[in-house]
Amino acid sequence: MNMAPRYVLTDRFDLGMLSSLTSDITLTEISLDQVCALIEKAELERKMGLHGGWADGIRAHDPIELTPHGPILLVAQTTETAQGAMMKWVQVEVID
Repeated sequence: MNMAPRYVLTDRFDLGMLSSLTSDITLTEISLDQVCALIEKAELERKMGLHGGWADGIRAHDPIELTPHGPILLVAQTTETAQGAMMKWVQVEVID
C-alpha cells in the first residue's frame, strides 16, 4: 500500500503556499534533535502501516501542497547570527 508521508523535509516555504488555505496553520520552531526524533518515529509508524513515513522534499524538488490532514512540513531555514550561519527548523502543520 502506497500511503502519503506524514512529514516532508523541505527548505522551500513561502507565505504564498498559504493563500488558498481555508484552514488554520501552526508554526512551531523545533530543534534538529526534534526533527531527527520525528523522522525516527515516522519510520516506525510507516513500518506499522500507519502512514507513509517521511519524504525528502529537499532532494526531490517536487511541489509540496499544504492541505488539511496532509503532510506536516519540517522546514530548514539558514539564518545569519552573530555566531555565523545557523540552521533553524520550523514545523508547519495545517489544522482544521
